Amino acid sequence: HLYSSFGQRFAREDNCDADLAVTCGPPAIAAVAASEVTAGAAAAAAALATAMDAVLHQRFNPREYYRQFLEEGVRPDGRAVHDRRNAQLERSVIGAAHGSASVRLGQSAAIAAVRAEVSEVAPDLPTTGRIEVAVELPPLCSASFRDKQRSLSWSSFLSNTLGDVLNNARVFDPKQLQIREGELFWVLHVHIVCLNYDGNAFDLSMLGAVAALEDTKLPALVPDSAPGLEQAARLMEAPVGASALVAEARHVRLLSRPLPTTFAHLEGHWVLDPCDAEEQFGTAVSLCLVAGRWLVYYQGGAAHTESFVGELMPLARNQVQVLSALFDSATAAKVSAG
Repeated sequence: HLYSSFGQRFAREDNCDADLAVTCGPPAIAAVAASEVTAGAAAAAAALATAMDAVLHQRFNPREYYRQFLEEGVRPDGRAVHDRRNAQLERSVIGAAHGSASVRLGQSAAIAAVRAEVSEVAPDLPTTGRIEVAVELPPLCSASFRDKQRSLSWSSFLSNTLGDVLNNARVFDPKQLQIREGELFWVLHVHIVCLNYDGNAFDLSMLGAVAALEDTKLPALVPDSAPGLEQAARLMEAPVGASALVAEARHVRLLSRPLPTTFAHLEGHWVLDPCDAEEQFGTAVSLCLVAGRWLVYYQGGAAHTESFVGELMPLARNQVQVLSALFDSATAAKVSAG
């Protein structure tokens, strides 16, 4: 009987787990442990509730949510009102293209590639070289572009705007695309694809396009002796060491570098480089520096923003040095990479 009682007691003590100290340990230690567990659980629950409240607040009352942050001079992502997101720019990212670049603004990312095509003079078409731009915002880059109409509208606006800026006489001289005067010339097709979208498509697309064009090198051309080809197709890229060149290889040159800066209007404040959530408030203005002159593009609320252009210009000028340094660092990285 004594052996049996001792064995049962030993078994109970041997199976006493440290996690069960509340029931198996001394009363004082058990009380402290129980208190610590309760306090930890309460703190975790409070933190979770706070996080959930913030998410619900942002979703159902976004203006009030942003107003509370902006009153403290910050935005929900931690940036000050006039701070840009971290920006990255890289050249020559696609080997098969004549020029290419990738760009990232925070979580927004895009890739740009240039394809040079030989074209011949034709009736009712431009008789000089030009830059043609196509911006693509696929549904995979953001749920915002699952609406086909919205995606097409934004893509059309960006493609046309970038085409106008890049073909501006102060930015690009089309004479450098001439192959045979009055007969053949180069056409540069700039294709920009958004990989991930979190706001500021204008700056993202413009920076990518400019970097890709500055990276573009036109190949040397020689006659193609294959029979039955159209005149424009009778030229081919010259192999290494070829002679009798019709056109020599050369880099594309920009007369000036367009530098974009976009703002969104939030609760009485103009914020720089807006993210997707900030753009949802509906009023945005993009300024683009072209050869010392500012071009202004309204993206909603034009009448409301006219009185603020004087305020935005000085802020945009402060970004010129920042963006120039971004391009310079990308160039230096390409040179060091060989």
